[in-house]
Amino acid sequence: MSKTKPSRTLSLALLVALGACGTAMAQDAALSVKEKVQATAAADAAVDDAHTAHADAESARESAKTADMITRQGALTAQGAATAAATSKIAQQSSLDAQRSSQQASHAAKAALGAKTATDYGNQPVGSLDEAQRAAAADVASMNAADAAAAAEAAAMATRDAATMPPTPVLPSPAAAGMTDTSQVTVTSSEPDSIVGDYSIDFAAMDTNHNDNISRAEARTNPTLTAEFAAVDNDHNGRLSKAELKGWIE
Repeated sequence: MSKTKPSRTLSLALLVALGACGTAMAQDAALSVKEKVQATAAADAAVDDAHTAHADAESARESAKTADMITRQGALTAQGAATAAATSKIAQQSSLDAQRSSQQASHAAKAALGAKTATDYGNQPVGSLDEAQRAAAADVASMNAADAAAAAEAAAMATRDAATMPPTPVLPSPAAAGMTDTSQVTVTSSEPDSIVGDYSIDFAAMDTNHNDNISRAEARTNPTLTAEFAAVDNDHNGRLSKAELKGWIE
């Protein structure tokens, strides 16, 4: 009887060890499947964002071409020509911003696809957090491309409006009209604060996320501000502060 007890104890220990090993292997397999699913979803999202950014970049390019063509054709007035030249320049810069964001989205998508491949076929599965971060980078780049495309479109519309702006009618003088009123009339002129002219916004209403800044996306509700975003953004950080918008706020 004394010889059978160690044998039974050893058998029980082996069974416990095998059970623990099997549980660990099952957990590892479940984790690997989960990471693969997450990596695939992140990579697919990044690819979709890259395609969207590319389409927005092409749209911005077309808007910039339209603005340039209108400027080359000339305007009805000298003031309209100057305004069209300024808004066309904004369209060109917005197009460049969209192209840059599209490239960033494409690079992020390629990185996410590479991480997905490593997760599927590598000896050690890559954590899904890495793929999620790369997919998020593609998403941000895609949103930036969309904002730039919207700015380019608004600038192209402003260019067209400026080029077709009719001359200001000249009113006849009192003498030419046969009037006898000899009262003096003083005429003054001043340069506009905005190249388009409509520069009144409700900062609080436009700042939807209440961070005391206006992003390109938030400015999209005001075509004039969208067209002049780059010109107003003095520190070129992609956001407009209250100081930068001094003179625009109601």
